[in-house]
Amino acid sequence: MARYDHIRLRNLGVASAEFASPDVGRKSRPTFVERRREHGQRLARDLDQLRAMFASSMERQALYGIPEKKRGSAISITSRPGQPLDVGTLKLETRDYSVLGVKLIKTRRNHDSNENETTRQQARVFYTQKGFEQLLNRLDEYIDWKPGRPRRPLNFWLFEGAESFDEMGIEGYWNDDRGRMPRTAKRAEWEVWTRASLSEELDDAMRELEISSRGNVTEFQDIAVHNMLATRAQIQELIIGTGAIVELRGASNFVARDHDIPPSLRQERVHELAARVQSAQVTDPIVTLLDTGVARTHPLLKQSLPANRCYTVNPRWDPFDSNGHGTCMAGVALFGDLSSALNSTGPITLTANLESVTVSEPGSNARLPARDALARAVNLVERNPGNRVYCLAATSVGEAESGIPTSTSATLDKLAFGDGEDTRLFCTAVGNVDTAATNPYQISQYDRLNEFHGIQSPAQSFNALSVGAATQLRSIANLVAPVGDLSPTSRTALSWDDERAHKPDIVMEGGNHIIRSCGKTSQPHPNDMVMTTGRDFQKMPITITGETSAATAAAARLAAKVMHRYPGIRPETVRGLIVNSARWTEAMEARMKLLVRRGMSESRAAYHILSCYGWGIPDEDRLFNSADNALTLLVEDTMQPYERTKTSSKLHEMKFFKLPWPDDALRKLGGTQIQVRCMLSCTEK
Repeated sequence: MARYDHIRLRNLGVASAEFASPDVGRKSRPTFVERRREHGQRLARDLDQLRAMFASSMERQALYGIPEKKRGSAISITSRPGQPLDVGTLKLETRDYSVLGVKLIKTRRNHDSNENETTRQQARVFYTQKGFEQLLNRLDEYIDWKPGRPRRPLNFWLFEGAESFDEMGIEGYWNDDRGRMPRTAKRAEWEVWTRASLSEELDDAMRELEISSRGNVTEFQDIAVHNMLATRAQIQELIIGTGAIVELRGASNFVARDHDIPPSLRQERVHELAARVQSAQVTDPIVTLLDTGVARTHPLLKQSLPANRCYTVNPRWDPFDSNGHGTCMAGVALFGDLSSALNSTGPITLTANLESVTVSEPGSNARLPARDALARAVNLVERNPGNRVYCLAATSVGEAESGIPTSTSATLDKLAFGDGEDTRLFCTAVGNVDTAATNPYQISQYDRLNEFHGIQSPAQSFNALSVGAATQLRSIANLVAPVGDLSPTSRTALSWDDERAHKPDIVMEGGNHIIRSCGKTSQPHPNDMVMTTGRDFQKMPITITGETSAATAAAARLAAKVMHRYPGIRPETVRGLIVNSARWTEAMEARMKLLVRRGMSESRAAYHILSCYGWGIPDEDRLFNSADNALTLLVEDTMQPYERTKTSSKLHEMKFFKLPWPDDALRKLGGTQIQVRCMLSCTEK
């Protein structure tokens, strides 16, 4: 069948003059309270108990020099069971109150039942003294209000849905795994999210309290994120004395994982292959490895990675890989599974160059917040121009695995968006189930597709291409994963709440495990893993790798090949093409059918499969080519769906696209069935 280039168009869309979502005005409301006066009086007792806390906070904040209009305190509002809280939108800069965050309190998502779970919403809301007094007055009006009056009092639906108002201690600000919260009186490292508008006052308070920081402050639109070294008492004083704290989390840094089982290959084969390799042109795309560094003197790597393209974000770290993980990723990013190249005989022409930044050095005492390492890495390499795809095969271990945004995922989103015109493409790993020689993979977890091991940060990033691992490798029968199914240790989003983004986006080869003699655990099977370059050429020129690290490097290689095939293509388009080319395998489809047979609805089953495999494994033929019976039309355009006002965001525009169909050719098809598949790929600020 003939192959053709995809059709590329720009600026085809026509923006609407005005656009309003059909859901505008349809807020979710709580059910009516039966004994409203008694309910209101209970809330009034809660707020009355908070008066003394407010008075104390105002006095302390005056001592720390907080401007009078910005002084205030946060309170926790918990909903009645199963009822929503009407606290407004998440916004940090209003005159009298600010919504710091809203979360659901529930056990976990139940995949096997469509019944609603009993949940509560819990909101953290910051009130100024004036805002708190207004809240008290409105509650009085709520208590006295009677049905039939022409207008409900302000905050009616907030009081109707609320069950309690409580003081916020450190625990109330904590938005991470409870097990990670510092419990002792000793100094510990905290990730502290603060109101950006109080940065100067916060710095003064930190100096006075002798709180030190680690790494750079990461700034977003309204938020600044610090890594602070402090005791619980110091953090508590910072909360009360400044009113600047939005939330607290555990500190994190990048961790790269790799398996290292050498196949029996000799250096001569590597030299023979190196002689057949033709390096990419200097103008070809660059795969930028954000990892543990790369041993660039390896014969298969040195022509693609000159020393002046090896960086480190910390001068105490080795740019040439003291760990081995980065060198493994370099081999996959250039060659894919190296076994194919080693078993070939003809010339091999590369279409991508390499670049390396050490963002993590396992075993080093020098630590750096993951978000800071990311920002520094991008700043380092972009001093030199280039058409890049970033490969982040490490994960930020220690951050939330529930799909909520973290400082690292938010930084990744911000870097991917750039200035909106010059965007970036990041391929990032979803992470692996933790294993070790003394703690091998438990096969029982595979039956539920690692349901209780959530995708790790920053792969929940909306703007990134998030990569999980599947496997097509099965050389013997006694292996864990069937052909086309999940690679044994690949994490999934099955434990995430429904409102989170679908992740991963795609899956790539991550290898397979052999079942141990006990029948309960497994380990990587060398013949069914990914072959790649080793760090120590003298002892181990070729090694194996796998899991989501190898899958992510393979995805970055694929992205670079797309950029080479279609020069000038936008990063969003590269991501969209890769995801659009992906399809579920027979094994994935079989999993979905099994779920339906067990009573799950088709829509829930599809969501379940998306949370494991994303959209499937990319098909390279479909990715690079159109065909006689399959056309891919690429339309690159801009759209601003939202618009920011002084206090919030609102819908702005939608766009209409009149597709340039060949009408005569379509008419000739008559009653032939056709399938139209639309993919929207964008970066969000």
